[in-house]
Amino acid sequence: MTGEYDYGNARLRAKRSRLLKEADYTTLLAKNNIEEFVTALAETPYKEDVELALTRLSGVRCVFEAVRANLTRTLRQVHSFFEGEPRRLIELLFRRWDRHNLLAILRGQSQEAAPEQVLPALIPVGQLDEVSLRELARQPGLRAVIELMTVWQLPYARALRQVEPRSGARPDLDQLELALNRFHFASLREAVSQGNGNKAILLEHLQTEIDRLNLMTCLRLTHQPELMPLIQQRYNTADIQPLLIEPGGRLSTQRLVELVSQAGGLESLVRGLKDTRYGPALETAWQRYQTGTGELSIFERELERWHIKRLAQLFINQPLSIAIPLGYMTWKENEVANLRLIAQAVALGLNREEVRAELILG
Repeated sequence: MTGEYDYGNARLRAKRSRLLKEADYTTLLAKNNIEEFVTALAETPYKEDVELALTRLSGVRCVFEAVRANLTRTLRQVHSFFEGEPRRLIELLFRRWDRHNLLAILRGQSQEAAPEQVLPALIPVGQLDEVSLRELARQPGLRAVIELMTVWQLPYARALRQVEPRSGARPDLDQLELALNRFHFASLREAVSQGNGNKAILLEHLQTEIDRLNLMTCLRLTHQPELMPLIQQRYNTADIQPLLIEPGGRLSTQRLVELVSQAGGLESLVRGLKDTRYGPALETAWQRYQTGTGELSIFERELERWHIKRLAQLFINQPLSIAIPLGYMTWKENEVANLRLIAQAVALGLNREEVRAELILG
């Protein structure tokens, strides 16, 4: 029922007006050092979070903690605006943070990072609260993390156990990440595959996320063809099919496999996807890649920019639907990503115009 969205969506439209504007980013980019940046950030809606973070931290770490706390509180507030079906659908969207948090913990364990290095990356808004995430981060290794997840009967545990070596061998991080991603997207697809128009909106969003993940896998392997023999040996396969999320999104995984198998390089892959919905974003990224630093993150950023523009249109066209919380949460997450990017650039003295080109404006 669209009436279930009236109150919450009205609140979120008002909150959207308070997101940072291009002028705010310009002000922050103009700061000469990280101390000036922190002072300026404290004059924005992040004031309370910056002041609290400053009691324990300074510099970039202070900024990262402030925006993390602000994002966590904001997402919880979005959840509180709704009841019934809208709240259940928002909880499905929050699963992406369970995935994000578990991936961060698995990577930290693989690198033998201290819990204090992992915790700042976590956003405790999904099934796992901050206490649970801290406990997982403190485990003495990957196996211990999976064991504790099994004891807690977390839905992701079974997927991870299926690829965990039976012997004493160290679990393979790449295989754990792939198993977690596949379970995450499969379970979400099942939850939204049948139902009303709001579930259809989430399904389309999910398909786009899968496509973006698969595209980045293809781009990385095309960028580093020397990895292909290792992949073929590890997965006993002649192509990249085992590395892709299936079922895929709008893009056929078979088409992606064939394009990568042609070994024509990044330009060939981009040209081969010209007729898809992602063609313009990939072409823009390719042009920037050629004239810039040659980093693959350019492709990731342009695909994100394309996705945010689509959500902006959906925000306008579907005012009484899940599109409003979906769009708002995405813009808020993007705002945090922009602030982290600017803070690092100011701290390192990077070229401000190059950083400005990386920003995504909602």
